[in-house]
Amino acid sequence: MFSLDYIIGQHHAASLGVLILCFIWLLLKKREILQGMRAESYNPVFIVLGLVLLAFSLLMPAVWVFLVFQLLLAWLAVFIIFFGKGMLIQSILLGIYGFSISFPLIVEKFAELPYSKTIISPATWILTLSGYPLESHGQLISFLSSTGEPISVLVTSACAGPATMGVFIAIFALMMLDTPLPRGKAGYVFVFGIVGTWVQSFIRLIILLLVGYYRGGAALWTAHSWTIYILFPLWYLIFLYVYFYVYKKINC
Repeated sequence: MFSLDYIIGQHHAASLGVLILCFIWLLLKKREILQGMRAESYNPVFIVLGLVLLAFSLLMPAVWVFLVFQLLLAWLAVFIIFFGKGMLIQSILLGIYGFSISFPLIVEKFAELPYSKTIISPATWILTLSGYPLESHGQLISFLSSTGEPISVLVTSACAGPATMGVFIAIFALMMLDTPLPRGKAGYVFVFGIVGTWVQSFIRLIILLLVGYYRGGAALWTAHSWTIYILFPLWYLIFLYVYFYVYKKINC
């Protein structure tokens, strides 16, 4: 799980990035956590809650994507047993990390086809309208490259960006915890972020199909591995600028 191939594989680096951000935020809030630990925390409710969470973490099915979450949940359970009142920040952070790894799996299980079609339909429509010979059948996109190489691409829900969407929502939650916006403004900024995250996934698919058309299948798969690590950070820099612009405008 700590190999480079695993970390930069599909979905993996996204959740790892959220986990690192959660640990950074944990360090930034260490004073509040220590204050909670020093408070009177003996309470049967916290002990029962901690034991229940500990049992749940130990009895969860051993699924690779949840292994780190299981370990952290067990640590949180023990913490709650001994320092119940200081659990709030850690619980929120673990919930944010858990959401980031669960969201892509939920989409894959319950909305595989409709989620993937949200970028397949507009992407194929735009490229076909632009004169590229694409054919779309469900989640399968087929075309001949400029050199005559037949290429078929199965666009799953993962290609539509649920991992990056989960990461965006998780990071937005962290930002709201640290530098919160008023509820009304936060709603507009959040919607802007959701739309922008979808757009960068849409642009990624367009780029992949164009790379495949002009450079062939091998180049398409190389681009598939790396474009997400270029497009999403660039998009999030734009979102950060907008977020803090709104924050400063409100607080100045």
